[in-house]
Amino acid sequence: MSKYAGMNNAEITSGQCAKILFLFALGSAALILPTSVTAIAKQDGWISMLLAGPFNYFVLIALLALADRFPKLSLAQYSEKVLGVWGGKIVTLLYIFFFLLLSALVLRNISDFLNLSVLPLTPEWFIDSTFMIVIIYGVFLGIETIARTGEILFSWGMLVIVIVIFSLFNQFDFHNFEPFLFAGWERPIKGVYPILGFPIGEFVFITMIFPLVREKDRKKLRKSLKLSAALITFISILITVFLVGVMGVDEASRSPFAVYDMAKNINIEEILVRVEILVAMVWIGTVFMKLALCVYVLTVITAQMLKLSTYRTLVVPYAVIIVPLSLIVYRNVAHAKEFAMGVWTAYSLFQGFVLPTFLLVIAIIRGKRDNSDGRFPEVKQQGKGGAANQKTSDDAGEMLEKEPAQA
Repeated sequence: MSKYAGMNNAEITSGQCAKILFLFALGSAALILPTSVTAIAKQDGWISMLLAGPFNYFVLIALLALADRFPKLSLAQYSEKVLGVWGGKIVTLLYIFFFLLLSALVLRNISDFLNLSVLPLTPEWFIDSTFMIVIIYGVFLGIETIARTGEILFSWGMLVIVIVIFSLFNQFDFHNFEPFLFAGWERPIKGVYPILGFPIGEFVFITMIFPLVREKDRKKLRKSLKLSAALITFISILITVFLVGVMGVDEASRSPFAVYDMAKNINIEEILVRVEILVAMVWIGTVFMKLALCVYVLTVITAQMLKLSTYRTLVVPYAVIIVPLSLIVYRNVAHAKEFAMGVWTAYSLFQGFVLPTFLLVIAIIRGKRDNSDGRFPEVKQQGKGGAANQKTSDDAGEMLEKEPAQA
């Protein structure tokens, strides 16, 4: 058994779980998604974000219902309880491929951003490899460390959003929203489509986090996730409103990273300038969180399917696969946009909503419930060396007791 196995079972609070969900949603979607939605819904893109809001929590309902039936088991474990061993392993393999592909896409997002905006002459493979080293270290430390990092990034992220929003008030133009609903409700409804797959369908990762929430915090989990889903909706609407209000529909639709370009417009009396670097730092931080969670979930479900005592032995091998996969997953930014708008949403919704709902229905029909503990096995605190050390310390204690008596 691995000496690190006992470190697998760290616990997090319901608040940390909610912040993880928020940062995951903000992740790569914060810079990319508003552009795609604005390209479809034009000046009514904020309505698409509003319409997509209820889906944030609606998708979580099925995942929470499964967590109620299998509170200490992950998706990979209770799928075997519901569908049988082989059926469950097939479902787990589907999720392994899903999170492997998602990890590669998220890593490619960061290299595309740095290549186009910050480091145009740096090879993509070098950016991906360097970023992946940090991810390996973060995933190896475990979910508790990732969650604590998320708490720091959450605070800084909210601060930067407030700074950017207040700094752009003087450039906001309400005429950019005219005419209101110029094509009826058709365009705003169509604008919801990419949001469903990116990031709402990807929320299925949270099924691997639910069993790690502290027992005493389980009752507050649903409320915390409600607040997180509401905050995700609010921030998405706010970003889209300011994107259209400051840059206009045409410019916002053309820019691959419109939110970053919007921050370049901040200029208050030549004192507060170049604020976009703060946006870049926060976005890189949220992408780090999303990729770390994807790799963590990927390694954990693989370890659980293979009945390993720890997931840590899989972190480096998967990293070696993810880096080259990120370089070939799509050709360029235009191809990525076409892939995300066409294929990814349907695929993500199937993995993130259809398949969990199917598992929930089968579990209800078959009356399946299980309160068994599916965590990795703990390491025994004392082996041979531990017993020897304990004996040595006991002997030393006896000698110290005898010396005063002799004196």
